[in-house]
Parts: sequence; structure tokens; C-alpha cells
Amino acid sequence: MYVLKPIGVVKQDESYTILNIFEEFLEGLYGLKDGDYIILLLWFHKSDDEEKRKILKVHPKGNIRNPLKGVFATRSPYRPNPIGKYTVKIHKIEGSKIFIDKIDAFDETPIIDIKIFSEELDCPK
Repeated sequence: MYVLKPIGVVKQDESYTILNIFEEFLEGLYGLKDGDYIILLLWFHKSDDEEKRKILKVHPKGNIRNPLKGVFATRSPYRPNPIGKYTVKIHKIEGSKIFIDKIDAFDETPIIDIKIFSEELDCPK
């Protein structure tokens, strides 16, 4: 059995999405700075139930005028494992809070990982 351990949760405010990192993981932020790009992995907890995990074809962007596609050919939150991935810029870090541009995640969405963006590794050639 696999167990995911969230490292924090998402909070939304008027201007930013804020990544609230749990205290036990704060040392893991060492070396990150304002202006860095990170890859953010989230667990779409509101899309996590057995029935939604079985959905393998969707209309992209939830628009029924778009032809059906397999979930692996879309960015749909309905997936066998509802993981969200974002590449975002850090605007500022204040203690346990990382401020990024607004993303389409709900308050309290669990953060499962943060990785520094690497052009060498993350951009196909």
C-alpha cells in the first residue's frame, strides 16, 4: 500500500495562491528563493473517489462540444490518481508561506511535493 504524506496545503487570497508548508518540512525549503520556478504537485482531493478514478474519457475543459479524449491526453482532474502538476514562479517566501501566481486549486488542497524547475531536465529537446 502506498501512503502520500502532504507537506502542506494550498490557500487562496485575492492576489496570490499561497503554499502553506507544514513546520516539519520547512528545512526542505532551504535554497529556494524569490524568482525561482518550481514544479508543484498537488493531490486533487475533491476529485478523489472511486467512481471519479474510473473515468478514463473526458471532454477537455469540461466542455461537451470538445470531442472525448482519454484522460492521459488531457489535464482533467478526473484520473486514476488525481495528481495536479503546475510550474510556477515564487514571488516571495515568508516563513512557511510561498506566494505564487493564482492557480486553479481549492483551499486546503494537499501539497504532495515541490521540485525546483530545471530547464535541462524539464524541457524536452
